[in-house]
Amino acid sequence: MDLISLKKEYQKYEKQFKLPSFKELNEAFEIEKIENDSDCLPRAIRKIMMDKVVNSLGFIDMLLNPVQAPRIYQSFIKNISAEDKQLIENLYEIFGRLSLDCMPLELDYSEKNETDMIKKIFNSWKLSKDDFKKLLTRVGNPVQNHTKKEKSYFG
Repeated sequence: MDLISLKKEYQKYEKQFKLPSFKELNEAFEIEKIENDSDCLPRAIRKIMMDKVVNSLGFIDMLLNPVQAPRIYQSFIKNISAEDKQLIENLYEIFGRLSLDCMPLELDYSEKNETDMIKKIFNSWKLSKDDFKKLLTRVGNPVQNHTKKEKSYFG
């Protein structure tokens, strides 16, 4: 489906179900990635949106359970603050809830349920976006624990 056709098709759902604008959804979730014609456009959109949520959830889960976390994140994980832990827990709850709420939609198709979920995902993402940015900034620039360890040579 080309972008112009996708926008036209989306506008029908946008008006009927009071969805966010195509531009807003596309900027947040890149829904323009929908490649094929779909009889179930709301489902395709919801799945694209959930890809981003599930990827974010996986990242947050890695911070919560760092057993196999890549070394690049170790300095943040070792020095994680109580505020950072709370941020992580809140984001995990939001993204995890969205993931669980979408599971029943995989069983039966309903335009109304899909469009309701699109709105819910969009609103949740919008509300948590600033906290997620804050967390990502802290992960990228971790505060180092400045307690100096004495090095000694045993030889």
